[in-house]
Amino acid sequence: MSDRRLVAAALLGLGGGLRSFAPPVALALHGRGPLAGAARFIAFGAAVGEVIADKQPQMGSRLAPRGLGLRLGFSSTGGGDLGGWEGAGIAAVAALAAAFAGSRLRTTVQGRPAQLAAAVAEDALSYGLVLAAVRMR
Repeated sequence: MSDRRLVAAALLGLGGGLRSFAPPVALALHGRGPLAGAARFIAFGAAVGEVIADKQPQMGSRLAPRGLGLRLGFSSTGGGDLGGWEGAGIAAVAALAAAFAGSRLRTTVQGRPAQLAAAVAEDALSYGLVLAAVRMR
């Protein structure tokens, strides 16, 4: 297994820990993963919904079982696509770390304008990471 593939899996996991639907979107854009082909529109629609919902003040914690489960599931599946079983494990660990870091950041930032800016920055970082990961492979 090449180091490049494992780095790609780690980057994908980091992005997936910030936005759960980022890994399937990045893979689908490159015709890969379970949501490639016509099913990519499911991933795209869910990702748009997630990006919008994330900006709402009443949005639940990303560390809740459902949110964390999606992040770990999509990240490990994508990491497996990029780097096999090792990639799946690395992506899951990276996603867990990013989810905790993102949660910490969002609870530290005070004031609605700053929270919104942090959320948009997270969107950009997440999608930048997953797109770079898929291109590395």
